[in-house]
Amino acid sequence: MNNDGQLCFSQLEKHYRERHVLSIGRLTLVPGRIVHLTGRNGAGKTTLLKILAGLEPPDCCDVSLDHHSQPWQAVRQRLRRDMVYLHQHPYMFDDTVTDNLGYGLRVTGVHRARRRRAVAVMLERIGLEHAARRNARTLSGGEQQHLALARAWLLQPRVLLLDEPTANMDSEFRRQTWTLLQEMLNDELAIMVSSHELSKAECPNCLNLHLQDGRLNAGPPSLHLVGQGRPTAQDYLGVKP
Repeated sequence: MNNDGQLCFSQLEKHYRERHVLSIGRLTLVPGRIVHLTGRNGAGKTTLLKILAGLEPPDCCDVSLDHHSQPWQAVRQRLRRDMVYLHQHPYMFDDTVTDNLGYGLRVTGVHRARRRRAVAVMLERIGLEHAARRNARTLSGGEQQHLALARAWLLQPRVLLLDEPTANMDSEFRRQTWTLLQEMLNDELAIMVSSHELSKAECPNCLNLHLQDGRLNAGPPSLHLVGQGRPTAQDYLGVKP
């Protein structure tokens, strides 16, 4: 990350056989901001998120870290350390909600007492303290998504990449999910969320980017929050909206 926390990807290219999937000149992720990524099925949204997370190699890409640019391969492990990618259907271990929530902290060596305190606070924050001893696989789809978000949040990543997190949720769970994401911004995360569509009411602070024919463009102006100090498409893409 740069000193200001921004992470910039440039000259990002990806092909599958003869199909040109991605051709992105520049994309910047900014702490404390949510970028909403739209695009039709097959447009390459998941591929882009996985490349950003260090999970899938691009054909070429430069990443700006510490005020100088490096090839994607050179910083892949750092990307995997600093970012968390969440699939539309997050994996739940065959264990309690509490143990699922604390899994990442345990693996990274967080002391047991500290881990317990952090998990207890997070359970209350996401409204699942009543289900602490339940098997996580018995939760509803929306509850599992919130548990996965909280599990990622506890790891304190720099960037959170969410692939269709509100798909198949009812309106109340969608509202709760966007409220949770807004709370995460207080920790200065950079968040990118992919989905088919978004209403302005759900995320008034989002900057909408649309992926089409492998390229990123500014989304509908109605979804942008405009004002002094607010990000614009030019800030994120290096092009005029």
